[in-house]
Amino acid sequence: MRKMIFILCIPTALLSACSPSGMQGNPAAVQAGAAIGGVLGAIVGDRAGGYNGSQFGALLGTVTGAAVGNAITTPREETYQVEEYYVKTYPSSSQYEHTSSYEPSSGLRIINLRFIDDNRNHVIDAEEDSKLVFDVVNDGDVPAYNVTPVIEEMSGMKHILISPSAQIAYMPVGNQIRYTATIRGGRKLKTGQAQFRVFATESNGAVTEAHEFTLPTQKRIKK
Repeated sequence: MRKMIFILCIPTALLSACSPSGMQGNPAAVQAGAAIGGVLGAIVGDRAGGYNGSQFGALLGTVTGAAVGNAITTPREETYQVEEYYVKTYPSSSQYEHTSSYEPSSGLRIINLRFIDDNRNHVIDAEEDSKLVFDVVNDGDVPAYNVTPVIEEMSGMKHILISPSAQIAYMPVGNQIRYTATIRGGRKLKTGQAQFRVFATESNGAVTEAHEFTLPTQKRIKK
């Protein structure tokens, strides 16, 4: 009786530890893990304790294998462990996105713009690397191809370096991708205000709504 109770308690504990909402991983991976774990468990149990050991090993191996298969295939959300500064944006006043070369309108949206700098003062300092992070969401009715996020400095502030755009080959309907760009203040950067515009284009010429925002800049402080 004690053996039976012990055997029943083990799978219950292991399965409940997988996730608060049950198995979330790839079903094929979970099944494969269970099958492999069951076979290996039976072999080990048979060598250790004969038939009863084989049965116990198979049960334990099956549950453990399923748990491992679920764990390694469960989707994970990327999170930043550093302080994020959500920038306040406003619609672009430029007519750039309304030119004929950027029609039709895109089903994509840019949301959640965050600025993350090394010293957390929310300023682009000379000789400092910072990141601009935002999400691109496909809220349209069709997939988007060759999506190119674009970040421009509009005020003419010199000595601000922006990493080249990285193209997103394919975005199905409902897809959301987090995009990160690097912004560096050059050694000769002056104190002032830099104005940025962010939008994205598609291979068919469509363009998203543009967002504009400003960030303060700080020249190098001599020590």
